[in-house]
Amino acid sequence: MIWNLALGLLAGFAVPLLEGRLKTAMESIALKEMPLRETEMDLLALLLGLMIAAAVAALLGIDSSVFLMALGALAGLFGKKIWAGVKSSTSTD
Repeated sequence: MIWNLALGLLAGFAVPLLEGRLKTAMESIALKEMPLRETEMDLLALLLGLMIAAAVAALLGIDSSVFLMALGALAGLFGKKIWAGVKSSTSTD
């Protein structure tokens, strides 16, 4: 079960990396700029990362849990922002 959480975390962390590569690949396939908003590209990159994580889990024979993988992706994607918010609210400076 911990592997699902770890794979989800990696998928969430990989969203910024996947976004640029995904956009370039889509534009090279379509031969023109795709009219997608930033949030749509984020969602597309997250779903691609989760599909890759699910495929890795299946190849490794890990019992997959969608909830844990999604929870890990959520923590991976928003973890830095949540941690920064908690840190700034507890800071006494």
